[in-house]
Amino acid sequence: MESDKTNPLYPIEINDYPKLFDYVLTTDGLKFFHTLKRNYVMGKDLTLDEYNKLRLLYVYYATTNRNPDEVFSWQDVCVTLDAKGIVEKDMYQSKEDLKNKLLIVVNPLYQSGLYRKYTEYVKENFNPK
Repeated sequence: MESDKTNPLYPIEINDYPKLFDYVLTTDGLKFFHTLKRNYVMGKDLTLDEYNKLRLLYVYYATTNRNPDEVFSWQDVCVTLDAKGIVEKDMYQSKEDLKNKLLIVVNPLYQSGLYRKYTEYVKENFNPK
């Protein structure tokens, strides 16, 4: 059985990662993601919209590829951005732009509510009582 040390989205099974989110990257979306990620890693300033898109594309990329290391990296990016005061804002508009530019498309494997299983696990196990 996987643990939350090797599986950042535990109790979701790694093989179920591709079912977690409603969208997946297109080829152009993958190219755009790598450009955003490279700019982020190089320390370039991004707009709030670009940070939003980085967060979205990163998690779609990592889960579609069943890659726990990339999910850990996505989580680190989110924590780092939050710590810098770059919080998610207007995420819906960023996501709509990705859809309109065909950088993401509907995920045919998506299972509604599966991600909630993870968030409920986190709430139950990591919130101080």
